Parts: sequence; structure tokens; C-alpha cells
Amino acid sequence: MLLSLPRAVFCTGVVLVLCSSLPPARAQDDHGWRISPERSKIHVGDDRPLQLLDDNAQELHGAKWSVHEPDLAEIKEVDGYMVLHAKASGTVRVDATLEGETRSSEIVIWLSDEKAPPGTVNWGTHPIGREVGDIAAVPTEGGPNLFSLEQTPSGRTYLRGVRDDGIQIWNWLMPEATRDVELVCGDWLGGALISANRPDSYTLYAVGKDGKLRWQRTLPGLRKAHAYNLQHTVHVLSQFADGTNARITALDEISGDLKFELPVPGSREEFINVRKAGTKLLCAKGTTTIPLRTSTSRMFVSQDGFAYAAFSQRERTFETKSCAIGSEIAPRDVTMGFNDQVVLWQINADGIHRSTTVENAVGHRLLSEPIADSAPTGGIIPDGPEGVLLAIRKSSGVLGVGADSLREEFIYRLGPDGKVIYKFSVPAFEGPLHDDMVLGESDRGFATRGGLLIAFDVQTGKELWRWNSDEREVEVLLALADGSCLVQTPVAVFKVDDAATSHKVMEGRVMIDWQGQMYRKH
Repeated sequence: MLLSLPRAVFCTGVVLVLCSSLPPARAQDDHGWRISPERSKIHVGDDRPLQLLDDNAQELHGAKWSVHEPDLAEIKEVDGYMVLHAKASGTVRVDATLEGETRSSEIVIWLSDEKAPPGTVNWGTHPIGREVGDIAAVPTEGGPNLFSLEQTPSGRTYLRGVRDDGIQIWNWLMPEATRDVELVCGDWLGGALISANRPDSYTLYAVGKDGKLRWQRTLPGLRKAHAYNLQHTVHVLSQFADGTNARITALDEISGDLKFELPVPGSREEFINVRKAGTKLLCAKGTTTIPLRTSTSRMFVSQDGFAYAAFSQRERTFETKSCAIGSEIAPRDVTMGFNDQVVLWQINADGIHRSTTVENAVGHRLLSEPIADSAPTGGIIPDGPEGVLLAIRKSSGVLGVGADSLREEFIYRLGPDGKVIYKFSVPAFEGPLHDDMVLGESDRGFATRGGLLIAFDVQTGKELWRWNSDEREVEVLLALADGSCLVQTPVAVFKVDDAATSHKVMEGRVMIDWQGQMYRKH
């Protein structure tokens, strides 16, 4: 469920919408239907709209409402909703009777000048099944403030649009019964994008701020990344399951019509008189070409409307001069020619793109000699108004099955022309990658790797300080105006300051909306 918390945290850099999986829903207290929102708390003089929702989050009407403590509050209908008006502090009980059944809800009323302690629940919504994800909506007139994607035990998937006061304004049923679904993001029109995933394809559903399906489109491969621009284009990066083919598809945000499609250049290995047989190399007549996996970054759209994405492109040739057909060849007898690149694309609204080589390694060597390899790991954000911050991993080792590689993690800063300004080395870490980054004020950047949070100067690439969580997993949420940062661990949210000291903000996982309000998720 979503629990609204006092508005006390504001984003000063890149707005980040946190999408994550949630624990299983708790058992229902009121089977069939209930009063919503739950666990409400308001101040004297405030109003709390209320509604009735059934087990599928469908709104019910026609109930009779009453208040047990009329000296504390009164209830009346306003604009189609029952609204409780708080008159005095205390706890008031509200009843709703429908077709002979009664449901009750207790609402706490604070004094007008009484401040809620940090982490206090203002309201909550009751889940209707497995909660897939929650995200913030882009603020629009008449649209929701939050989206929640949930699946019932029967396999139906619902998207719920919720206002910032906890009132659900609509509930949309996805037309297919696919268990693997994701709530991707909110769009610039106040709607949401949903992905229904299959092993070799996925379907995008664009739901408007009115809760109606705007369009749907099925694309081949797996969805790797996306980015919207203000000209109402959504860019989607897809990749085949084996990673050997990738493409960027641009769709009209309003209609879903195809604007353009850009195949990402592939990578390959060419074997001349050589053949792979498990861990062995055998002598074989002729030439064989095998596609290689392409590593891609995520995507973003800059303030000037360009979309950015990075990818690896490898061309490698393995050759031996003389051998007996079918005999095993030692790595020292195989030469390897290589042309390995990391490429950054800057994509215009019409699909015309500028290609810049970020890293390039060209040469020949024996297969028994170590080779360095660079590839984007995913993280990519603007460095401000013009440049790019890009997460890169460098590996060094001898090619071959079972060969260990030395790995180094970097953040590259690229200028407006795509050229490298600096390479910032990220400390060694354990645990999941989580190569997330956000920008703060005064040219400060924050990045996460495993359980590490690293603060650095965006202009110079100098590390300012680091914080090591007790957990092996930490995600950066947003930068704050005072130079500190909010991070999410599996168990709690922490605020980390310049001295690399932290204090716990609240337990559990949270979502942050566009106004900086935090919502705790259960």
C-alpha cells in the first residue's frame, strides 16, 4: 500500500521516480469492500474525502454514511465524494452501510498547529493483490498524483490512479493476463506506461490520465531502457534475449505511431581456420562469423531534446596460419585482431544521430596475451545542461572460458561534443551493481555501487566523500538542497551528509513524487 507522509523532502537535481517490487499484500480486514483511504489523519479544519472500494478496487456508491462523534467531525457529500470535515481534535469513527452491511474507519484529528512526527502515516490504500510497483504521475489538471500496478490472485492486472489525498479516481484493467508486467514510468501527459513482458517480445500499454487506454504496441526482444522528450516522443531501447541485437524505437507519445527505428550496430567474432569446441580451439578450414553480445546503457533526454544512449561495438578476428584439420590449437598459436569501441549516440527528434567514439582499442596480439575491454554498464544521466555522465566498466584478462578478469568501474564525463573530459574511478565494491547517479546543487554528483554511496565533484571528477552502508545494496534516491543525499537500502531510507554520516529517515521502501513528497510502501 501507499502511505502518504508529511511533505518535507524536495528534489534539487534530477527528478527520480523509484520503481520497485513490493512484498506480498497483507490479509484483508474487510472482505468484499471497505472505506478508503485507510489509517487517515487530518488536522482540525481540514477535509478528508472518502470512498468505498471493493476487492478489485472498483468504486461502490449508494451507501449511507454516519459519524459517531458529531462534536469532532461532520460528513457530507461534495462533488460526488463523501467528505469528512474535522471540527475538534480526537479520534472519530465513520460508518458506511451498503445493502445491509456496515464498514467502519477511525480517523485521527490533530490540532491545527500540531506537527506530525517524521514517518507519520497520513493515509493508506488497501492492496487488491500482489503489488507490482508504484510511481509518481507527472502533475496534470484532473489527473492522478500516483500510480499503483497490482495483480489479483486470479491473475488480473489493474492500474490504479490515486490523488494526493488517497482518493482513487480510476482503475484500469490490463486486457491480457500476463504475470510478468512492469510499471515503467509516468509520461508527460499525466498518464503511465506499462510493459507486459514475454521471453521474446513485450507489449507497451499507454494509459492516459483519465484511466483509458491511449495505445498499445508490441515490440520484439526485451525492453532495456526508455526516455521521453517534451516533444511527445518516447524512445525505447530493445535487445534480443541473447544480447546480440539491439534497436532504438521512437514512438509518438500520444498515438503510439512509429516515428523512426535505429538498429544498434552489432558486434562479431570472425574465425579463420579456427573453430571453438567448448573450451578448446580446433583447426578448421574456412571462415566462420559469430555474433557477440552488445552491452548498452540506459537512456535519457537532455533539456535540449536530444536522446542519448551508449553501447559497445566489437570486431574481433581469430586466425592461425598452419595446422592439421581437427587438431587442437594452443592460444599462443592464434592471433587476434580487434577493434573494440564504446559509442555514444546523440539522437535528434527526426532520428538523425551523431555518433561519438568514447573508447577505442585497435590492434593485434596473441590470444594468450591479456586484452582490455570497455563497456557501458547502464548508468547514464546529463551532467547538467549540455554533457553526459556515463558508467563504464573496464575488464582486463586473457580471453577464454574460465579466464578471470580484473574489473574496474568508472564514471566518464563527456562534453557537448561527446569527447571525454575525465574518467572518475569508482571504488571497489561488493553486492549488486546499482550504477545509479543523481545530480545535486553546486556541481555535486552522487553515485552508488553495491553498498557504497560516492559523492563527487561533477566539474573535476574528484571524489568528495563516500558512505559505506551496512547493507550490500544501496540505491540513490535524490539529492537535497543542503548538499546531502537520500538513499534506499532494503530495510530503510537514510539521509547521508557531507561528513559521510547518516541517520535513518524511516523504515521500509519509499517512493518520491514530483513535489518531493515521500510515500512509504508496504
